[in-house]
Amino acid sequence: MTGFTVLDDPAPPTKMPAVALDPAHARRPHRAPEAPETSASAAPTWTPDDGASSGHAEFRFASPRTGLVAHGVRARLDVPSWDGPAVAAAAQDLLARAAGARWAGEPAPILVGAIPFDPSRPAHLVVPAHQSWHPVVSPGAPADGTEEDSLPVARPEHPLPGRDDAVFRAAVGRAVSRLEDGAAEKVVLARTLDVSAPEPLDRGAVRAAVRRADPDAYVFDVELPGDQGHLVGASPELLVSVRDGVLHSHPLAGSAPRSADPDEDRATAQRLLSSEKDLREHAFVTDAIREALRAYVAREEDLDVPATPELVATSHLWHLGTPVTARLTPGTSVLDVVYALHPTPAVCGHPQEAARELIGSLEPFDRGFYTGLVGWADQAGNGEWAIVLRCGVVRGADVRLFAGAGVVVGSTPEGEHAETAVKFSTLLSALGGVS
Repeated sequence: MTGFTVLDDPAPPTKMPAVALDPAHARRPHRAPEAPETSASAAPTWTPDDGASSGHAEFRFASPRTGLVAHGVRARLDVPSWDGPAVAAAAQDLLARAAGARWAGEPAPILVGAIPFDPSRPAHLVVPAHQSWHPVVSPGAPADGTEEDSLPVARPEHPLPGRDDAVFRAAVGRAVSRLEDGAAEKVVLARTLDVSAPEPLDRGAVRAAVRRADPDAYVFDVELPGDQGHLVGASPELLVSVRDGVLHSHPLAGSAPRSADPDEDRATAQRLLSSEKDLREHAFVTDAIREALRAYVAREEDLDVPATPELVATSHLWHLGTPVTARLTPGTSVLDVVYALHPTPAVCGHPQEAARELIGSLEPFDRGFYTGLVGWADQAGNGEWAIVLRCGVVRGADVRLFAGAGVVVGSTPEGEHAETAVKFSTLLSALGGVS
């Protein structure tokens, strides 16, 4: 991480938001929802004011196949109650008004932004003044666009980043004791790491670096409101995508660090696939998603949640993942489902309310948008939302990184500290590559 300074004694955190696998277990990226269609419309009956259509509120979101770039604010979504039905209804009304006001030839309006970890707090959701869509070509992909049968290659071993976080270790120890006493079955605890560069970061170079490292990641760069900075990251986890009433989700829970040695890397993956602790942690997530989605399907056979997870590879970690599909009842918006699922046990814990209480008592900072959601939605209820992971908030030359780990009975402070250190590496490696 040449040129960067890791702050060993930061101020108290401020509140701001190439291994061959069994084909049965090797993840292939699902086809992301296509961009909303563009169609002509009549002359507008409403137009934004000059300030609303300025070049602020930059938003970039790239799935493995489709990239979205948006900027400017045509309208902001502001609702008194931040739950699924209220947000979906307000979004539908806002998008309908924006659609009726657009000029001929303009693309259909969409809603973009980020939802915080605490879904009861206001989200940052806007109808952008300008948007463009483009295909994403993974580095090294064949020129004809066909897929290669490969997974991200493990990066060489390097020292784990950051200071020894005694506060986090102590929090994990207290959490395990609370879990042993029956307070909850799982809680996800996070920590922060502050780094500083000699000069302002080139966020475009950072985005390119994380895309090269993990072509299947959901890469995002969101300008946060109130001069909070830019939320930048490369999430491995799709919470939900919806296209024409068909839902896809790919929850991840349970992980292990990768190795540059192919034999050790393969052995690590197989140990993860048979780990009782990690399988139990993963089941909390898939069970919760199954129960939540039952409210949005007409028949049980419209919902498919495989009984066993698969292995998912990123540049630094192996994960357990389960591809979920569902055919939603007519009229269901992606935002209805987003708020019904969020936060999953993968980023909060189980049971949810008990885990929330533990997080509030053990984490010494406000997560803000970390472990929240980033994505887009359109008037027809389509959209795509990824969980805000492997990320940091960039303010000029300074970056606050976030990483978390699931704690269950049997977890150790040393093991969870090491896991979060590896998760920091995703963005730290990109930062080091552009310094």
